[in-house]
Amino acid sequence: MKTIGQNIANYRKQKGITQEKLAEVCNVTPQAVSKWENDLSCPDIAILRLLAHTLGVTVDELLNEEDTFVALAPSEDKKGKMLRIRVLDGKDKVNVNIPIPLIKLLLKNGLSESILDGKKKKGFNLIDFEQVMQLVDSGVIGKIVEVEAEDGELVEVWVE
Repeated sequence: MKTIGQNIANYRKQKGITQEKLAEVCNVTPQAVSKWENDLSCPDIAILRLLAHTLGVTVDELLNEEDTFVALAPSEDKKGKMLRIRVLDGKDKVNVNIPIPLIKLLLKNGLSESILDGKKKKGFNLIDFEQVMQLVDSGVIGKIVEVEAEDGELVEVWVE
């Protein structure tokens, strides 16, 4: 689940806007934007529409706690990405962040199962990481896979 601060930060970065520029448009200080993004405070309700418009989203998307955006990264921004894998199985929550080049190396050398599927989670078995890497190579960012196994385990794969 994402907070409004995380949404502001993600949408701002997607648009290539600095905290300073966003602060200027919203007539607040850069420190205020930083506090929003770090969930130390929230933007005033009076500027939510301006904030959402500036970020190219609706107020509902800005406030939404669900991680749903998928986009294409600008061509100069395709390096240095992380693959974020989130596993929720009802009682446990596991988050793994792996640099994309490491995933590609593991896939190339046939070692991905030992690292990515170390706990033999059913949800992992439903994900084709070769296809995920094809999406990454084409510049896709955001949540690109969400799989729910028969036992209710939920696996999400993100590119950030």
